[in-house]
Amino acid sequence: MPEAGRRARFAALAGEASRTVEVTALGEGRYEVAVDGQVRVVDGRATGPASFSLLIDNVVTEVGVVARGDVWAIALGGRTHRLRLLDARALRARAGGGVDTGEREVHASMPGKVVAVLVSVGATVEAGTGLLVIEAMKMENEIASPRAGTVRELRVRPGQAVEAGELLAVVE
Repeated sequence: MPEAGRRARFAALAGEASRTVEVTALGEGRYEVAVDGQVRVVDGRATGPASFSLLIDNVVTEVGVVARGDVWAIALGGRTHRLRLLDARALRARAGGGVDTGEREVHASMPGKVVAVLVSVGATVEAGTGLLVIEAMKMENEIASPRAGTVRELRVRPGQAVEAGELLAVVE
């Protein structure tokens, strides 16, 4: 997040939808957040390593947030939403047509239990395709492919406990 008084600008991508997000730190856990020009003041407090309590328009909302690179998983109301936050530099690189090549390892962002494996080794997947589901903090979180490609390895099975940082799958 930006320093107090500074503004950070992002593009938030969820599937085909794109939103412009501007965040200005006001200090003491308060932020002015504009999404496509609609401005809200958000008071945020960490309630755990990956959970936050947000006060928006006098309504308190509990969220879980996990980031891996520019991909964010946001747990809200029993559902997990995935989006990419791209800053100006990442947007320029994306506009330049950079190709996503090479393999990508998919790691557990927090400890939990694998409740479902949604693909098999050799499956062709798109970026954002669900690979598996992990139950963590009493919520089911779908773990998505970070890129389009082929599932080369699956290192987990349903019922298996996983630790934060554990390798789950490899997509190439």
